[in-house]
Amino acid sequence: MKEKPKFLSTLFSVLLFGGLWGIIEATLGTILHLPFFEGFGVFGKTSSIIIPMAFALMAMCYKKTQSVCAVFLMGVLAALIKLPVSFFIGFTDRIYNPMMYIVIESLLMGGALYLFKPTNVVSLKTFGAIVLANTLYQFSYVCISGWMVGANPFASMAKWEKYLLTINCVAILYTFGFGGIAYGVIKLKEHFNWDLSKVKKVVYHPAFASSVAAVAVVLTIVLR
Repeated sequence: MKEKPKFLSTLFSVLLFGGLWGIIEATLGTILHLPFFEGFGVFGKTSSIIIPMAFALMAMCYKKTQSVCAVFLMGVLAALIKLPVSFFIGFTDRIYNPMMYIVIESLLMGGALYLFKPTNVVSLKTFGAIVLANTLYQFSYVCISGWMVGANPFASMAKWEKYLLTINCVAILYTFGFGGIAYGVIKLKEHFNWDLSKVKKVVYHPAFASSVAAVAVVLTIVLR
């Protein structure tokens, strides 16, 4: 089979991982906002769970494409997936705020990946990139959310303690935990010599990547 041109390979990787990000935002984001998860406190917050998952997907996109630009485009795609909802509820802050923060996440993680240049998704370099990106994101969130309502984000320590210390630390803890699980799965794969070449062929097929992006749009609209 003829290898796809670099541009098309990158494009379909962006569609795949950006679409997966959109699906996670639509499904897990909806689930975590249910009253049941309020009892989990910071351990059930979308900021503690979904953002590190998005960073992990960006690391996978970077590993596949070796392109920081692809990571940024992945964020743009994940943001644009939310745009069709505006036809139903209007272009409100429920639309443009998440879009803005998603793009910021991609910029920060892209910069972190550029600095660390990890060669494997499950590695200390990737973990370091996620820690850096997540910390900078929580810092930027406190600043931007304060400035948007005309408040001085440095006037009180309450938000800094909540987002930069508490939520950020829980997100890093989750990242470390799931990274450990992923490392264990990789070792099992090596031990039992599992052949995943056919699975990878399906997952990275252009039709599958396009379908994932389309499903993300549909789910975002349905679960709005």
